[in-house]
Amino acid sequence: MSKLFGTDGIRSRVNEYPMTPDICLRISRAAGYILSKKNKINRVIIGKDTRLSGYVFEPVIASGFSSVGLEVLLVGPIPTPALPMLVGTLRADVGVMITASHNTFEDNGLKIFNNEGYKISNELEEKIESYVINDQEYAKLNNKNIITGITKRLEDATGRYTESIKNTFTKNKTLKGLKIVIDCANGATYKVAPEILWELGCEVITMGDNPNGKNINYNCGAVYPNNLSKKVLEVKADIGLAFDGDGDRIIIIDDKGNIIDGDKIIALLATEFKRKNMLKNSKVITTLMSNISFEKYINDLGLELIRTNVGDRNVINKMLETGSNIGGEQSGHIILSDYSKSGDGLLSAVQILDILTSSEKSSSELFNLYNPVPQIQKNIEVQDKEKSFNSNTNLHKFISSFNKSNNQSRLLIRPSGTESIIRILVEGSNINEIQNISLEAEKLIKVENV
Repeated sequence: MSKLFGTDGIRSRVNEYPMTPDICLRISRAAGYILSKKNKINRVIIGKDTRLSGYVFEPVIASGFSSVGLEVLLVGPIPTPALPMLVGTLRADVGVMITASHNTFEDNGLKIFNNEGYKISNELEEKIESYVINDQEYAKLNNKNIITGITKRLEDATGRYTESIKNTFTKNKTLKGLKIVIDCANGATYKVAPEILWELGCEVITMGDNPNGKNINYNCGAVYPNNLSKKVLEVKADIGLAFDGDGDRIIIIDDKGNIIDGDKIIALLATEFKRKNMLKNSKVITTLMSNISFEKYINDLGLELIRTNVGDRNVINKMLETGSNIGGEQSGHIILSDYSKSGDGLLSAVQILDILTSSEKSSSELFNLYNPVPQIQKNIEVQDKEKSFNSNTNLHKFISSFNKSNNQSRLLIRPSGTESIIRILVEGSNINEIQNISLEAEKLIKVENV
């Protein structure tokens, strides 16, 4: 057996290592054993998104935890950010979300949260891994105690989450008069998102709200916002909101059909937080992927932009380290730590709508904050990330040479932490130049991939 955890938990093709029933049983037994020894835990919450294989992994994981004596609460399909909230309100000790996030239904994965509502540490991941991949270590988990844990289903989980989101919206205020189109990606927000927005008073037109287990993230949601853009223009909506399959990302469509990414969403929230004296330590946290025009905008506000490696956990860790209360990724993970301990698409949506209703501006005017420098992003499928990236000396020489000789441009190439993909980002004011650079980089990757 090989490494289990990537940059965002565990993720793979269903019924391929590590997302097989037997490995997931090992993972839950190991996690339950280790955490019960460390924290004397007795309660675990398990949520899932809407993909078909959730029906396979939910009972397996529940069985693993209960076999080592823990109480398990099943909450069914919920957005990922609801899980750390429930961990807190239900005084649970660990939460497990069964999801492959923005991937399509062929994949699934696990995100594990500790008793504080944060994703578990690298050290804890390595300890779980050490039991799972070593048969001798795994044999130590055998529980000869005839007293096992129990499993219950919690029926009001989404209601608890709904109230927590609505409570972040300005009291005695309404969204009445707004026409909003939302795309739920046939995922975990398919019920809760329309309910929250309708209860806040707006007219809601919903797309991607008919999950069948196989259509999650398929040509819809935050990863594919073009259909939402067309719908916003067709119905003359004030704004469009696109979530991903597990609800921890958001991409916005303005009233003119423009796609608004995480950079501009964070920029607007930072502007508002500063205006209200809510921004802590004058710092905004983002990743290496964010546009350099976004960085200039933040700096012009008198704030400091701090970049981390890609991954919302890296952003959150840096926020904790610096005492910042706003951060996120260009991909749409937005973390507002005054309200939540993870990226939360619905929370971010409600905060943006709160700003929109107070601004007397259209959404296109609201997000007209800066002009992004052109970026080209490509995903290159590979068979072997080690060969195609880590040991590709020609590629690394090319990256180093370009970045040393181009002060106004930027080249970032990295392997995905969750898929067999090499990601390319080229950024600069000369569109022809960055197109040529992206093609050269792609060729170097593909040569090694043969």
